[in-house]
Amino acid sequence: MTFTTLEDAGKFYRNYAKTASFSTRVRSKNREGNDIKNQLITCSRERKWKSKISPTEKTNPTAGLNCPARIYIHTLKDVSAWIISKVVLDHSHPCCPSKAEMLKQHRELSMSIRRTIENNEEAGIRPSKTYQSFVAATGGHRELNFIEKDVRNYITKEVQNISEQEDAKEFGKYLLRMKEKNQNFFFELELEEDQSIKLGFWADARSRAAFEYFGDVISFDTTYNTNRYNLVCGSFVGVNHHGLGSGKGLKNRPGHYFGSGPGHSSGHPNSARWPGSVYISGRVWVRPNPVWPGPCIPLGGNAPKGFLTNQCASMKRALEACMPTTIHRWCIWHIMKKIPSKLNRYKGHAEIEQEMGQVVWNSHSKDSFDRNWNDFLLNFGLVDNKWLSDLYEDRHIWVPIYLDLHFWAGMRSTQRSESMHSFFNKFITRNSSLIQFVKQYDNCLGSREQAERESDAADFHTVIPCATKSSVEAQFQDVYTHQKFREVQAQFRGKVNCITRLMNSALGYSVYEVGEQVSSSIFNKFVVTYDSVVAEVKCQCLLFELRGILCRHALSVLSFERVSQVSPRYILERWSKKVKRRHTHIKSSHDEPLLEPRSKRFDQFVFRSQNICEFASESEELTAILHRAYDNVMAEMESFKAKRKGTYSLSHEDANLESVNELQSPPKI
Repeated sequence: MTFTTLEDAGKFYRNYAKTASFSTRVRSKNREGNDIKNQLITCSRERKWKSKISPTEKTNPTAGLNCPARIYIHTLKDVSAWIISKVVLDHSHPCCPSKAEMLKQHRELSMSIRRTIENNEEAGIRPSKTYQSFVAATGGHRELNFIEKDVRNYITKEVQNISEQEDAKEFGKYLLRMKEKNQNFFFELELEEDQSIKLGFWADARSRAAFEYFGDVISFDTTYNTNRYNLVCGSFVGVNHHGLGSGKGLKNRPGHYFGSGPGHSSGHPNSARWPGSVYISGRVWVRPNPVWPGPCIPLGGNAPKGFLTNQCASMKRALEACMPTTIHRWCIWHIMKKIPSKLNRYKGHAEIEQEMGQVVWNSHSKDSFDRNWNDFLLNFGLVDNKWLSDLYEDRHIWVPIYLDLHFWAGMRSTQRSESMHSFFNKFITRNSSLIQFVKQYDNCLGSREQAERESDAADFHTVIPCATKSSVEAQFQDVYTHQKFREVQAQFRGKVNCITRLMNSALGYSVYEVGEQVSSSIFNKFVVTYDSVVAEVKCQCLLFELRGILCRHALSVLSFERVSQVSPRYILERWSKKVKRRHTHIKSSHDEPLLEPRSKRFDQFVFRSQNICEFASESEELTAILHRAYDNVMAEMESFKAKRKGTYSLSHEDANLESVNELQSPPKI
């Protein structure tokens, strides 16, 4: 039996092996110069494995059984062909055709399967889910000629197989590609002397444009450090015009990511050297602390009015030097979360935690907080507790009553950033590379962009009915996005629990006491003032100052005063659905996959064939036409390929990215 090429001969024996239920291996080759003269292909169980491990200790299975099955192939120079000169068909082990598909050699991933795996991996879909989708599509496990392990191995070896040195280069190339796609994409890297990455920052064009509208309040979080280099990721997050959603999922927490960057930590997440240089205007560059060299953050426009971070004294000093007009706030959630660990050595620590929460959240003036705090320390014998003493000294940057008189878009904690962490945790591990992290960050930004687009469309095409007959509620209905209008409606509904009492009035300036029944046993009182001359209402609860939403106490007073239209100062443009914002016309950064030419052609054909298949599936007759066309085209391509056998072509795309070829990955800590 003769064959045109050595590959054809090997393929013939592999096909026979699949039918007979065994697998093969190339045992040896004899060469004459660079040319192969002959080749020995054996059963994969041919070798007699000799282990240095004692048989009593060896537990791993072995396949070697000294099987004699084999073929010899040698070349016929005169006719440029290959011939099987010797065949041994007998095996030293039983063969089971029903189990042939389980042998590794006969399991294969077609190009269609491989491209689906690659796309799913980029989208953050777990390998087990990907495999189950193949099972569902084919009608069962037995219909597949591969197993879940093959999917995982392909991801590990082909998709994620990036060395540490190549990882840094790919990261640099990604940044350059994004810059080429949009010149407003910003990035900066700070390198060590050996060219390894020390700090990095990037912000896409959409995020930078969004800062113009939503950069008044920023949350900065540095508690995420899941990657192979133990780099801490710091993310800058703001609140868009839809505000905070009610759900826990990513889509229900609309917001804006203004930028992100990794940097090494010195042992504690909050001690990370955050990107210290902040670009706060079109002309000014400032560096907060020479000890913290870092890349520049293009926030654009003016410095934010409010900056929310985790509890960190170093960052507090840096912000005071960097942005002196910006109000700094510590995340109250992280502070309150520390109470059990800080006070668990005291008797009755559960009661202490509850009482401290009451003091922090239910003090409606600075004087009342100071008084309640001192009583709390005395009652529980905590006067000498250093942690509580330090917290009291810093009360102006974490206690609500000291901060809520300023606008924070409803933010009191950095948990918006942590919704991104939960997104990453599904797809990123401590072995993940920089480029993997960047791609998932792109996916996160894309999800945020899509969530905003969907919310904008809902605001445009639908209307939420008013809950009351109030003309004031109708004002907000006409202007606010659905999410913010729902918050307004919640305050209108809360009016039913409020009782308004006029305390005194003079020259159009009135002072009211609004009692609110919180529960069957709790009745809170708030002082509300109303100036009819300038149409100004203020409540002691400071909800409007904090969130930009009029509270139920203020609305109760406005109803008492028979106000039919509120002043425009209480309808914030920030929450408006009617404002045309520039960033909505800019796509978030997304790196197109760098595919081999064959993969690109394959994707193009798959995309085009979908319309044909959809059209042909309408009837049996159309399906038959398509089948005949497929058969004819396949025969023509096989004929063409047979004529071209032995000739080769090479196509490639050159990319001039020499500037990143010297990058080195960060050192592991």
